[in-house]
Amino acid sequence: MTTRVHAPRLLAAAVALGTLALTGCASGGPAAEETSPASSASAEPTAGAEPTAGAEPTPSESTSESASGSASAEPSESGEPTPSASPDASPTASPADGVCTADMLSAVLETEMGGGAAGSVYRQIIFTNTAEEECEITGYPGVSYVDAAGNQVGAPAERESAESAEVILAPGESALAPVKQTNAQNYGADCQLTDVAGLRVYPPNDTESLVVDQAGSACAAEDIVLMTVAPTKPLSP
Repeated sequence: MTTRVHAPRLLAAAVALGTLALTGCASGGPAAEETSPASSASAEPTAGAEPTAGAEPTPSESTSESASGSASAEPSESGEPTPSASPDASPTASPADGVCTADMLSAVLETEMGGGAAGSVYRQIIFTNTAEEECEITGYPGVSYVDAAGNQVGAPAERESAESAEVILAPGESALAPVKQTNAQNYGADCQLTDVAGLRVYPPNDTESLVVDQAGSACAAEDIVLMTVAPTKPLSP
Protein backbone atom coordinates (compact mmCIF):
# COMPACT_ATOMS: atom_id res chain seq x y z
CA MET A 1 0.00 0.00 0.00
CA THR A 2 1.50 3.26 -0.99
CA THR A 3 1.46 6.15 1.51
CA ARG A 4 1.07 9.56 0.15
CA VAL A 5 2.42 12.54 1.90
CA HIS A 6 0.97 15.77 0.96
CA ALA A 7 3.45 18.50 0.24
CA PRO A 8 1.78 21.11 2.44
CA ARG A 9 2.06 18.89 5.47
CA LEU A 10 5.73 18.22 4.83
CA LEU A 11 6.40 21.90 4.47
CA ALA A 12 4.66 22.67 7.76
CA ALA A 13 6.68 20.06 9.53
CA ALA A 14 9.89 21.44 8.18
CA VAL A 15 9.02 24.93 9.34
CA ALA A 16 8.21 23.62 12.82
CA LEU A 17 11.57 21.84 13.07
CA GLY A 18 13.41 24.94 11.92
CA THR A 19 11.69 27.03 14.56
CA LEU A 20 12.70 24.59 17.29
CA ALA A 21 16.29 24.63 16.07
CA LEU A 22 16.43 28.39 16.13
CA THR A 23 14.93 28.48 19.59
CA GLY A 24 17.54 26.06 20.92
CA CYS A 25 20.36 28.04 19.39
CA ALA A 26 19.07 31.22 20.95
CA SER A 27 18.97 29.68 24.40
CA GLY A 28 22.46 28.14 24.26
CA GLY A 29 24.21 30.47 21.87
CA PRO A 30 26.39 33.55 22.17
CA ALA A 31 23.72 35.50 23.98
CA ALA A 32 23.82 33.03 26.82
CA GLU A 33 27.61 33.15 26.84
CA GLU A 34 27.58 36.94 26.99
CA THR A 35 25.54 36.88 30.16
CA SER A 36 27.81 34.32 31.84
CA PRO A 37 30.58 36.84 32.69
CA ALA A 38 28.04 38.88 34.56
CA SER A 39 26.97 35.79 36.42
CA SER A 40 30.57 34.96 37.32
CA ALA A 41 31.21 38.57 38.32
CA SER A 42 28.21 38.50 40.63
CA ALA A 43 29.62 35.36 42.20
CA GLU A 44 32.89 37.16 43.09
CA PRO A 45 32.97 39.67 46.02
CA THR A 46 32.23 43.17 44.84
CA ALA A 47 33.75 46.40 46.07
CA GLY A 48 30.72 46.82 48.32
CA ALA A 49 31.48 43.47 49.98
CA GLU A 50 34.95 44.61 51.06
CA PRO A 51 35.36 46.63 54.35
CA THR A 52 34.53 50.23 53.67
CA ALA A 53 36.72 53.20 54.62
CA GLY A 54 34.28 54.01 57.41
CA ALA A 55 34.76 50.55 58.98
CA GLU A 56 38.50 51.06 59.48
CA PRO A 57 40.07 54.08 61.30
CA THR A 58 41.33 56.57 58.79
CA PRO A 59 44.86 57.97 59.17
CA SER A 60 43.47 61.25 60.51
CA GLU A 61 41.31 59.41 63.06
CA SER A 62 44.16 57.22 64.29
CA THR A 63 46.41 60.26 64.52
CA SER A 64 43.78 62.11 66.52
CA GLU A 65 43.33 59.17 68.86
CA SER A 66 47.06 58.79 69.42
CA ALA A 67 47.45 62.53 70.03
CA SER A 68 44.63 62.58 72.55
CA GLY A 69 46.04 59.50 74.21
CA SER A 70 49.46 61.06 74.57
CA ALA A 71 47.94 64.28 75.88
CA SER A 72 46.08 62.37 78.59
CA ALA A 73 49.15 60.31 79.48
CA GLU A 74 51.57 63.21 79.66
CA PRO A 75 51.05 66.39 81.77
CA SER A 76 50.18 69.44 79.72
CA GLU A 77 52.30 72.54 79.80
CA SER A 78 49.66 74.37 81.80
CA GLY A 79 49.70 71.55 84.37
CA GLU A 80 53.44 71.75 84.94
CA PRO A 81 54.64 74.17 87.67
CA THR A 82 56.20 77.32 86.30
CA PRO A 83 59.44 78.74 87.74
CA SER A 84 57.49 81.55 89.39
CA ALA A 85 55.32 78.97 91.20
CA SER A 86 58.30 77.52 93.03
CA PRO A 87 58.85 78.97 96.51
CA ASP A 88 61.45 81.66 96.72
CA ALA A 89 64.29 81.46 99.14
CA SER A 90 63.71 83.31 102.38
CA PRO A 91 65.28 86.78 102.33
CA THR A 92 68.22 87.37 104.58
CA ALA A 93 67.08 88.83 107.85
CA SER A 94 68.08 92.42 108.51
CA PRO A 95 70.16 93.09 111.64
CA ALA A 96 67.39 95.45 112.71
CA ASP A 97 63.70 94.72 112.88
CA GLY A 98 62.93 97.97 111.06
CA VAL A 99 63.44 101.69 110.78
CA CYS A 100 63.29 103.78 113.95
CA THR A 101 60.11 105.83 113.75
CA ALA A 102 58.95 108.80 115.78
CA ASP A 103 56.72 106.67 118.01
CA MET A 104 59.74 104.53 118.94
CA LEU A 105 62.03 107.44 119.85
CA SER A 106 62.48 110.30 122.25
CA ALA A 107 64.54 113.37 121.32
CA VAL A 108 66.31 116.19 123.16
CA LEU A 109 68.57 119.06 122.09
CA GLU A 110 71.92 119.45 123.82
CA THR A 111 74.67 122.01 123.33
CA GLU A 112 78.09 120.63 122.59
CA MET A 113 80.69 121.46 125.19
CA GLY A 114 82.68 124.35 123.77
CA GLY A 115 80.30 124.48 120.83
CA GLY A 116 79.88 128.24 120.81
CA ALA A 117 81.36 130.21 117.90
CA ALA A 118 81.09 133.73 116.52
CA GLY A 119 77.44 134.13 115.54
CA SER A 120 76.58 130.40 115.78
CA VAL A 121 76.28 127.44 118.18
CA TYR A 122 76.93 123.70 117.66
CA ARG A 123 74.35 121.41 119.20
CA GLN A 124 73.22 117.77 118.99
CA ILE A 125 69.82 116.18 118.61
CA ILE A 126 69.91 113.03 120.76
CA PHE A 127 67.59 110.19 119.66
CA THR A 128 66.92 107.36 122.15
CA ASN A 129 65.18 104.09 121.32
CA THR A 130 62.24 103.80 123.74
CA ALA A 131 60.76 100.70 122.07
CA GLU A 132 61.18 97.07 123.12
CA GLU A 133 62.94 96.04 119.92
CA GLU A 134 66.00 97.28 118.10
CA CYS A 135 65.68 99.56 115.10
CA GLU A 136 67.81 101.35 112.52
CA ILE A 137 68.36 105.11 112.35
CA THR A 138 70.55 106.12 109.43
CA GLY A 139 70.76 109.35 107.44
CA TYR A 140 69.67 112.95 107.78
CA PRO A 141 66.82 114.05 110.05
CA GLY A 142 64.54 116.86 108.95
CA VAL A 143 64.74 119.92 111.25
CA SER A 144 62.90 123.25 111.33
CA TYR A 145 61.83 125.89 113.86
CA VAL A 146 58.22 125.96 115.09
CA ASP A 147 56.25 128.51 117.11
CA ALA A 148 54.13 127.76 120.18
CA ALA A 149 51.23 126.61 117.96
CA GLY A 150 53.46 124.12 116.13
CA ASN A 151 53.65 126.10 112.90
CA GLN A 152 56.92 126.10 110.99
CA VAL A 153 58.91 129.33 111.11
CA GLY A 154 61.34 130.15 108.32
CA ALA A 155 63.39 127.76 106.18
CA PRO A 156 64.23 124.20 107.26
CA ALA A 157 67.78 123.13 107.99
CA GLU A 158 70.12 122.44 105.11
CA ARG A 159 72.14 119.22 104.96
CA GLU A 160 75.82 119.29 105.71
CA SER A 161 77.86 117.18 103.33
CA ALA A 162 79.07 114.19 105.36
CA GLU A 163 79.30 110.41 105.14
CA SER A 164 76.31 108.52 106.52
CA ALA A 165 76.82 105.28 108.46
CA GLU A 166 74.21 102.70 109.44
CA VAL A 167 73.25 102.95 113.11
CA ILE A 168 71.42 100.13 114.92
CA LEU A 169 69.81 101.06 118.23
CA ALA A 170 68.98 98.39 120.79
CA PRO A 171 66.28 99.32 123.34
CA GLY A 172 67.60 102.19 125.48
CA GLU A 173 70.49 103.05 123.14
CA SER A 174 70.97 106.50 121.59
CA ALA A 175 72.31 108.17 118.46
CA LEU A 176 72.95 111.81 117.69
CA ALA A 177 72.65 114.20 114.77
CA PRO A 178 74.92 117.33 114.91
CA VAL A 179 73.16 120.67 114.27
CA LYS A 180 74.73 124.07 113.70
CA GLN A 181 72.46 127.04 114.54
CA THR A 182 73.17 130.63 113.48
CA ASN A 183 71.91 133.58 115.53
CA ALA A 184 68.87 135.17 113.89
CA GLN A 185 69.96 138.63 115.06
CA ASN A 186 72.83 138.49 112.58
CA TYR A 187 70.47 139.26 109.67
CA GLY A 188 68.84 142.52 110.81
CA ALA A 189 65.48 143.61 109.51
CA ASP A 190 65.56 141.19 106.57
CA CYS A 191 65.29 138.34 109.06
CA GLN A 192 61.71 139.12 110.12
CA LEU A 193 62.57 138.06 113.68
CA THR A 194 59.93 135.74 115.18
CA ASP A 195 59.64 133.95 118.53
CA VAL A 196 59.90 130.16 118.41
CA ALA A 197 59.17 127.43 120.96
CA GLY A 198 61.24 124.56 119.65
CA LEU A 199 62.34 122.36 116.77
CA ARG A 200 60.24 119.96 114.71
CA VAL A 201 62.39 116.90 114.05
CA TYR A 202 61.67 114.15 111.53
CA PRO A 203 63.75 110.99 112.18
CA PRO A 204 65.56 109.76 109.03
CA ASN A 205 63.25 107.90 106.63
CA ASP A 206 60.09 108.74 108.60
CA THR A 207 57.12 111.00 107.86
CA GLU A 208 56.10 111.51 111.50
CA SER A 209 57.87 114.02 113.71
CA LEU A 210 58.87 114.92 117.25
CA VAL A 211 59.02 118.40 118.79
CA VAL A 212 62.11 119.32 120.80
CA ASP A 213 61.81 122.26 123.20
CA GLN A 214 64.00 125.29 122.45
CA ALA A 215 62.67 128.75 123.20
CA GLY A 216 64.28 131.60 121.24
CA SER A 217 64.05 133.58 118.02
CA ALA A 218 64.26 132.66 114.37
CA CYS A 219 63.93 134.32 110.98
CA ALA A 220 60.52 134.09 109.33
CA ALA A 221 62.11 134.98 105.98
CA GLU A 222 62.36 131.69 104.08
CA ASP A 223 65.40 132.79 102.07
CA ILE A 224 67.50 132.86 105.24
CA VAL A 225 68.75 129.48 106.46
CA LEU A 226 69.70 129.42 110.14
CA MET A 227 70.56 125.71 110.57
CA THR A 228 72.58 122.91 109.01
CA VAL A 229 72.27 119.25 110.05
CA ALA A 230 74.60 116.25 109.65
CA PRO A 231 73.72 112.51 109.40
CA THR A 232 73.06 110.48 112.53
CA LYS A 233 75.91 108.62 114.19
CA PRO A 234 76.35 106.48 117.32
CA LEU A 235 76.41 108.32 120.62
CA SER A 236 79.86 108.09 122.17
CA PRO A 237 79.81 106.29 125.58
